[in-house]
Amino acid sequence: MEKKGFTLIELLVVIAIIALLMGVLLPALRRVRRQAQAVICRSNLKQWGLVFTLYAYDNEDSFPQSIAGNGVNAENAWILGATLPYYEELEMRMCPATKAIDRPPARALHGGTFTAWGPFPPSKNGREWWDSLATGSYGFNEWCADPPPGAQTFWGLPCDNAIRKTTTKGTDNIPLVLDSVYVDTAVQDTDAAPSNDEHSRDVYIASWDRNAMKFYSIDRHSGGINGIFVDMHVQHLGIKQLRRLKWHRNFDASITPAYDTWLDSYRDY
Repeated sequence: MEKKGFTLIELLVVIAIIALLMGVLLPALRRVRRQAQAVICRSNLKQWGLVFTLYAYDNEDSFPQSIAGNGVNAENAWILGATLPYYEELEMRMCPATKAIDRPPARALHGGTFTAWGPFPPSKNGREWWDSLATGSYGFNEWCADPPPGAQTFWGLPCDNAIRKTTTKGTDNIPLVLDSVYVDTAVQDTDAAPSNDEHSRDVYIASWDRNAMKFYSIDRHSGGINGIFVDMHVQHLGIKQLRRLKWHRNFDASITPAYDTWLDSYRDY
């Protein structure tokens, strides 16, 4: 008996069915992938919570002092350097929804919604402590610091606003580590609202932009970001919620009319 092959019409029908199935399945697969990334991200943040718990246990419940001196070197003064002895897995610095990319030197430090900050310029000998801080995609709340006695400012910030200890009142509303486009930031209650297009795409934030609220106002996980608080609980944060957090000791979390108008452009997550 002569074998009968597929006709052109039959092949086209099969291809159309496959294309239809792919169109149905791919969005679902992308959604599952994003959900898995968010779960791993929260797991990373829980690891950061353990790191800071161990650091606080060894340092009378205090955060790093943020100023070299008073018997503390530059590495142990900075929040990311001071915590280096408490973990080995560098992957915990990276949210899985982001990737590290090569950048020209002028844009080497700040990242974007789905790209990591860094890499930092290496030392000449390649063996300094900051060489292990090449890249990451979480940001540390710079206000979590314990400046030494007598200091008036740290990193140009008033010491009176510092969150000095993990036992500070209201720790469940004080952010510690969050999805971010830069390694550390100091959000001010005078920060202006970001422009409407800066939260939703992989936008590059200009180096040393002082409007630190921009660094967290990104749509990395279902309309917002993940973060861990000083009481060590992990939470998903919609962009609308960021302005209502207690970023520093004297932060005014009230919403100005102009900011409220901007917030209305977002969905409630």
